[in-house]
Amino acid sequence: MNESEANQAMPNGNKCPQCGASLPAGALDGLCPACLLKQGAAGDTVTNGPGKPFNPPSVAELKPLFPQLEILELIGKGGMGAVYRVRQKELDRVVALKILPPGIGDDPEFAGRFAREAKALAKLNHPGIVTLYEFGSVDNANASSPTPQTSRLFYFLMEFVDGVNLRQLLAGGRVSPREALAIVPQICDALQFAHDHGIVHRDIKPENILLNKA
Repeated sequence: MNESEANQAMPNGNKCPQCGASLPAGALDGLCPACLLKQGAAGDTVTNGPGKPFNPPSVAELKPLFPQLEILELIGKGGMGAVYRVRQKELDRVVALKILPPGIGDDPEFAGRFAREAKALAKLNHPGIVTLYEFGSVDNANASSPTPQTSRLFYFLMEFVDGVNLRQLLAGGRVSPREALAIVPQICDALQFAHDHGIVHRDIKPENILLNKA
């Protein structure tokens, strides 16, 4: 059977079933990269957050919510949460605490979705992926409100990367072509590992690429 006959026998064998584009070798789930991204973006995930700006809690506000932790400082914030450098008192270990915006869990189905995704992330054991140690939620009483309300504050406790993100490195003009060629394959390897385990990151940008001092 020649190539033409083979293509007639299996007309969609090397085509994306959604858009008809040619599939690259090893395409995940039999989809082209564009359709795979659309599929990931359409799913219900913890990244479907509120549209209004997120003002992270102060260190003082977090202390009573996490008595097992020493809240050291706020190290970053964005539309989907804030990250603090904290110390686990019993283990004497510095870790990162990520707080999701208050109110994100108002959807009654959110808690179950959050737990499922956190468990999936916790199974990603790879040197290029930040390790997830713990996840959960705590009562967050808004004492400053005229009518005090209590909501759930969802959080991740993760490996702390002592270094800078790629955006900071680029801003300093400190990335040579040789260094870029060393960084990019590591990013691709980590993403492929996550994809192989059914995780689509959906927010890959220099701010989310962390480089330690090594």
